[in-house]
Amino acid sequence: MQKTYKIYSVIIFLMLSLPGLFIFILPQHNFSSNENRYLNKLPGIKPDEILSGSFQEKVSDAFNDQFFARGFMTGLSTSFKKSLGFKDIGGAYLAKDNYYIEKITDNDISKDQLVKNLMYLSYFATNQEADVYTMLVPSPGTSMEYKLPAFAPFYNAGSVYNTVYTVLGKKGIIDLRKVLKSPGNSNKTSSQDGFYFKTDHHWTLSGAYAAYNEYCKTAGIKPQPYNSFNPVEVTNNFYGTTYSKVLDFTAKPDSIYAINTDQAENAVLICDGKKRTGIYNKEYLNKKDKYSYFFGGNYGRTDIVTGSNTELKLLVLKDSFANSFVPFLLKDYSQITMIDARYYDSGISGIISSGSYDHILILYEINNFAGDKNLYKLLK
Repeated sequence: MQKTYKIYSVIIFLMLSLPGLFIFILPQHNFSSNENRYLNKLPGIKPDEILSGSFQEKVSDAFNDQFFARGFMTGLSTSFKKSLGFKDIGGAYLAKDNYYIEKITDNDISKDQLVKNLMYLSYFATNQEADVYTMLVPSPGTSMEYKLPAFAPFYNAGSVYNTVYTVLGKKGIIDLRKVLKSPGNSNKTSSQDGFYFKTDHHWTLSGAYAAYNEYCKTAGIKPQPYNSFNPVEVTNNFYGTTYSKVLDFTAKPDSIYAINTDQAENAVLICDGKKRTGIYNKEYLNKKDKYSYFFGGNYGRTDIVTGSNTELKLLVLKDSFANSFVPFLLKDYSQITMIDARYYDSGISGIISSGSYDHILILYEINNFAGDKNLYKLLK
């Protein structure tokens, strides 16, 4: 019995210690394609950091990021937790119909930052000659509350939107909560079965088209039928950001659809100073981050000459939700400028004064908007 116990102790010791030793033996990884982020690496020894405690924190972060077979072990942990009935794993809910929905609670929403950003936006909007529209997209867990596990905590979206209306008023607000609330794809706009991806936090092409319809109604533009955009499936093997939180072995991939028009193919883009033709980057279809097929990801500034002869010009202040939305507007505007304040270091007022835009659209997922600390650039 004593011999068996010793063998068991040795096995447990090796299981716990070897993965840690591998961190010092094997090459360290720079980037996680699953999480679409750069990984922490073991730091150099600095006495001042040891005394302050920051060295220990960096080592802990590095061990978490460089852990041997980290992805497989995360998936194994998810399988075990699922077998025990867990529905909240790694910051994502295992929701109905194979959806993975990011867990966002009231504690994750900074009311102070939200109000501050709304004040920036309010001041910005009142000083524009162009028509300003604000589209704050509901989170998947808000639109698909009925798919969340029973009693799953989620932030009070009604309270957040009430704050939006209190600060901004109703003029120019495009509220998509009812539009994106419908279960499934009731408009039958494509073969997709919902307005949001199952494995990602973004909306699908169906969701983006539903938002396009609402934008057109507000901006006085005649919306075009969905089929006129010739939507095509560009991949059926998309595993998004919420999937990456759990790495569930049983997850089923999403399909990504994109419009297929002359404007999409021939539009001339300047992305942070680099010129190219066409709004899609096909290289990303062979990578984990397949949503970056739209425009090749996010840039500080993207200028688009669409080839349309409407002579209308649009400025979009945005997050990544705009990347699959803006293609629907290529027929309606001759020029479109997209600004992502996270990556744009200059002031925005200079762009507006030199651009003579007819319409300005602020397009963010509402949780992203509430937490963005770059919107002070609206005043620069």
